[in-house]
Amino acid sequence: MFEAKFKLRHRGCWTVGLSRFKSAFVTHVTVSLTPDFVQDVTEVSLASQKEAALIKEYFDSNGVVVRFNVLEETDRKLFLQVFTDTSRIGSVVHTILKNKCFVPKRVPLVDGWEVWCVASPKKEFIKGAIDEIKLLGEFELLYLKRSTFDGFNLSSQQERVIKAALELGYYRWPRGISCQELARRLGLNKATVLEHLRKAEIKVVSREFGV
Repeated sequence: MFEAKFKLRHRGCWTVGLSRFKSAFVTHVTVSLTPDFVQDVTEVSLASQKEAALIKEYFDSNGVVVRFNVLEETDRKLFLQVFTDTSRIGSVVHTILKNKCFVPKRVPLVDGWEVWCVASPKKEFIKGAIDEIKLLGEFELLYLKRSTFDGFNLSSQQERVIKAALELGYYRWPRGISCQELARRLGLNKATVLEHLRKAEIKVVSREFGV
């Protein structure tokens, strides 16, 4: 498995205009409905209640947004379902799928940039997708590397240690096993176990939050 991460200022897309807001945006689900229409489910962590109204006005007036629905609204969050006409601006997700790739992570929208991760069993499939996506706007490749299927990229030893920690109750409260005892059962020293856990935890948390 291979994985690439890149940033795109998608020319003409509603995502570019989000840089005017202080709120934080992340797309959880992006689906190509047809070659010319995409549905996104985007979470907005609101900087203020005033911005909630301004954000809805922005989507209501944006030329490529066919329609949007407010799925949930609280004082701190908005969940929006956004339908985009990509006939003029091109579809990132359609390009990804066409090139036999998939999206393993959420898509943060940061200062007008879409931050994508793309995965595929073959490196050339990802390169083909990237070559097409570059034409959609300002593009920056962050990395292209070999990956595991789940995207955590744990080494075999990191996976062994963190699975044992979970099974033996290291993460329960109160703890079901001490780090010293966990190390003894694994046949490792305490410092090595702590290092493997720290590295594994960073990878798992980073994967979950799209960092």
